[in-house]
Amino acid sequence: MREYREIRLDPRNPLVWEPGVSAAVETLEEGGILVHPTSTVYGIGAAATRELNAEINRLKGRPRNRSLIRLAGSVEVLRRELPGAAWDERAEKLATEFWPGPMTLILDDGSDEGLAVRVDGHPILLVVLGRWRSLMTSTSLNLEGEPAATRHRPVREVLEAMPEPAGPTTFLAAGSLPASTSSTIVSVRGKATEIIRKGPIDRRRIARCLGETL
Repeated sequence: MREYREIRLDPRNPLVWEPGVSAAVETLEEGGILVHPTSTVYGIGAAATRELNAEINRLKGRPRNRSLIRLAGSVEVLRRELPGAAWDERAEKLATEFWPGPMTLILDDGSDEGLAVRVDGHPILLVVLGRWRSLMTSTSLNLEGEPAATRHRPVREVLEAMPEPAGPTTFLAAGSLPASTSSTIVSVRGKATEIIRKGPIDRRRIARCLGETL
């Protein structure tokens, strides 16, 4: 990827965020690619359309039909934009306890694999998605099989290694992220609650929240 717009933001100073937030929302509106911080790793996202989902997978070097996470600034936006997703009591409890934060929920939407959703806790991303008022499709910033980027320089290296995108790309550079694994993934499809991927939120906290043994 030869050209992209980089905007540096100090995550400790919200007073300087406005130009970056406006640029990020403009990128989403134009059908572009947004490289953004999350509470765990840097992500790469776009407006939640099938075409842009495929474009992000192409940039990462993986099958274009692979499903990505849907991010939103609130549970209300997720409910409004995803009317076919099932929000049962477990999803309600986990969302109330751990969002905004590093937990991805897999909801039943009638498909074979379910629907992954999250309200992430990074303050800059929350402001962007609050302004966007819709869904963003997103995944970790890395080439297929490589670790996700958590610092400025590795983000640049990944972007330079990616092919040229079909639309504009904006990188919200929010400095180094705290040392962390990717988000905890919990499936609440069917009767059994299942931790699909271990992450910052451990099994004991999830079991205590739900009042069940995992």
